[in-house]
Amino acid sequence: MISRRDFLKLSALVTASAALSSCAPVYRRIAGGLPTLPWAPLDVQDFLALNRLTFGPRVEERARFVEIGLQAYIEEQLAFDSIDDFDCEILLQPFKTIRMSADEIEGVTNQLFDGYDRERPANELRQATLLRQVYSKRQLYEIMVEFWSDHFNIFIEKEPLFYLKPVDDREVIRKHALGNFRDLVWASAHSPAMLVYLDNHVNEKSHPNENYARELMELHTLGVDGGYTQNDVMELARCLTGWTVKEHFWLGEFTFNKDIHDEGVKNVLGLAIQPNGQSEAEQVIEHLVMHPSTARFIATKLTRRFIADDAPQEIVEKAAQTFLA
Repeated sequence: MISRRDFLKLSALVTASAALSSCAPVYRRIAGGLPTLPWAPLDVQDFLALNRLTFGPRVEERARFVEIGLQAYIEEQLAFDSIDDFDCEILLQPFKTIRMSADEIEGVTNQLFDGYDRERPANELRQATLLRQVYSKRQLYEIMVEFWSDHFNIFIEKEPLFYLKPVDDREVIRKHALGNFRDLVWASAHSPAMLVYLDNHVNEKSHPNENYARELMELHTLGVDGGYTQNDVMELARCLTGWTVKEHFWLGEFTFNKDIHDEGVKNVLGLAIQPNGQSEAEQVIEHLVMHPSTARFIATKLTRRFIADDAPQEIVEKAAQTFLA
């Protein structure tokens, strides 16, 4: 979500600000000798684990890890709702648009017509994301927010996504980051931001659009080698006709338009889909999220993120089995 350019710009601003405002105090501290950081000792395995579970542990994070041990730390991080993150939330208070509806964001961006105000939602989302990654005590949660943001990628600069994506980030990615994969895919499939980004809002029976259908199988569930065919893409696109966004995009509301839905029989991955409106695509989604290819695809990505670029196959298979359990 944060581009290299955005990160470097923000880093430069932070560095410049620090240099200008505190040169003298820094010099005095250095002249008196550099402080010794109270790093708690870690063996190699724990060091690697902690660096995969966080965006880089701060002193207190490392101390907590040493205090309770790896397994307890993981359990604590998984129960992220019980972690007091008040200090981080205070830092996010200036970023108003990350808590707004799409309609409210659209109103804010139209109050002024200069470039900054129009870019405000995207900039606030990027800045809030970076602050959370650095300062949140819910580090594993933020790792998974980044993981799923990449998996369900949406380019915020595509209009009108600058006021739809902040809602998707809050109600789809962050809401389900450590939840059930089925619920996450379901929420994404009904997300106005995703439907607009992948052009499903213009997918109708007279002019089928395959973009979202293809990405749903190739990137979100089965994977590129997951066993689907071009015909499966075309048939799923037919199931998804009518999945769109209400007439005024800035309302950010999903709707199913039966008037532009293809009412014919479809066949997706060997499933005969009878005409049944919106539930046709929902039936396919239920099948996709529990497909063995999806389990292997997600397990491969997770083990790559937390273990190694080329994790042992037996670990990937165990993860896939757990996914389907």
